[in-house]
Amino acid sequence: MRERWLAILLCALIAQIPFESRYTLLGISNLQWTFIALAAASTPLLFQNRKRLLHDRLIQCAALFVGIQWLAAAYAPEFHANTFKAAARFTAGALLLAICSISSKQKLVQRAWAISATVAAVYALIAYTGFGMTALFRTEEFYIGQIQRLSGSFEYPNTAAAYFAMSLPIVWWSSLRTVVRAISAFALWCALILTFSKGALVAAAVVLLARRKSSVPILATGAIAYVLLLPVQPYLWERLRGPVAQNPIGAEYNVAWTRLDQQPATSDEVPLHIRNTGITTWHAAGWRSVAIGTRWWNPESQKFLRLAPLITKLPHDIAPGETLDISTAIRTPEQSGRYILVLDLFSNNLDWFSQAGVIPLLLEGNIRTSVHRSIGQADLKSFYDRGQTPGALTASVARSSLWNAAFLMFRAHPFGVGPDNFRLEYGKYLNASHWDTDVHSNNLYLELLTGSGFLGLAAFGLMLAARHWDLQAPSLAAAIFLVHGVVDYFLMTTPLYFAFWIMLGNSGTDV
Repeated sequence: MRERWLAILLCALIAQIPFESRYTLLGISNLQWTFIALAAASTPLLFQNRKRLLHDRLIQCAALFVGIQWLAAAYAPEFHANTFKAAARFTAGALLLAICSISSKQKLVQRAWAISATVAAVYALIAYTGFGMTALFRTEEFYIGQIQRLSGSFEYPNTAAAYFAMSLPIVWWSSLRTVVRAISAFALWCALILTFSKGALVAAAVVLLARRKSSVPILATGAIAYVLLLPVQPYLWERLRGPVAQNPIGAEYNVAWTRLDQQPATSDEVPLHIRNTGITTWHAAGWRSVAIGTRWWNPESQKFLRLAPLITKLPHDIAPGETLDISTAIRTPEQSGRYILVLDLFSNNLDWFSQAGVIPLLLEGNIRTSVHRSIGQADLKSFYDRGQTPGALTASVARSSLWNAAFLMFRAHPFGVGPDNFRLEYGKYLNASHWDTDVHSNNLYLELLTGSGFLGLAAFGLMLAARHWDLQAPSLAAAIFLVHGVVDYFLMTTPLYFAFWIMLGNSGTDV
């Protein structure tokens, strides 16, 4: 009975890996709650199998790796709360590794993954056409120029890409019927390609080639998917022929005032004059409808407040060249402070125009309990001159600069600055006064090196060496994660670190 519940909860966790909602209960997501239930249910079985686990070399090396992470967290020069949180994530991963290693239903785990990945890929393709429920998973879409990147049910496109790439071998060599496997793999390839993640695409292709002749059909499926997607990506064809003459999306905003003094948690409105400068009509209704959204940016934290955008619908369709005068509803933040109000058009599921290169309207909000409402003019040139969208007001950092900062950080702290502290420290090594604290080193191995020093990286290598590697699907999935890790980092991303540790502990055979 215990083993049955363990299998059920493990499959439930796997089914939710691609569907972690951004809405939480007590600060814990649906995926994390399922993990807590799984951990509680597996405790008796882990205790029952303690001797087997204690003599398992992979478990021993994982315990060593986790122990070093906790030591690095304890001796970090600063930001201890963040380092302990990161060490707890590594501990959760090692616990998943142990649970999978004692599971007697590993083929069932792979089958559950294959089904869940297929559903996630199909949903991602549907959402990419505008029929998804984007607000459940993120607050915005992401673009390369005018080309939208697929995110599916994930927060970021790169996260989606890593998951779909890992899922390819699991789906292709699963116990599903041949026709189902082919259709599922085709959907996964399509979703992966539309994320525009080169790292995930290359990692999948390189690792799958390890199976030589048997990899030809799955790689051919990917090639077919790529060719068939070209006609539905007109901007890719435009790039092949040359630069696009005019953006399909364009807007100009005008407002009589740019500063608002107001009290917290107060409803107000902003009178806008908007002109459609693009070549497409803004529809007021339908699945491709356009509306106005308002968000509050905190200049100190360099982040948007975690509030649902307030939406104002267009009263009618706006043709190219047409203008519109409209009052946009806003609500001030509950906490006093200086904020930047961002007014931005978007289509369907929060596909912000600013993410496609359209400059939004910025207003300064001075929110104080002691002030009376007043309006005026503010100098926002410094924000506009940054030349980026409001979602990334700090200058983007090249991967080479991040890697250089990582080497400088390691040289200064050979035993590490604490797990997950690279993002909080790297700006100091690039002589920056402010930086985006959500940016990692874009390299799994440099992240471990800077976080827990050479000891942490060595322990990670020992753990990988202790695993029995073969050409079965779980090994290939874990290998894709590791190869992709050369240009990205996901061990702090809940869905993906769950996925990695599960595949690390899955041998692919039933006991």
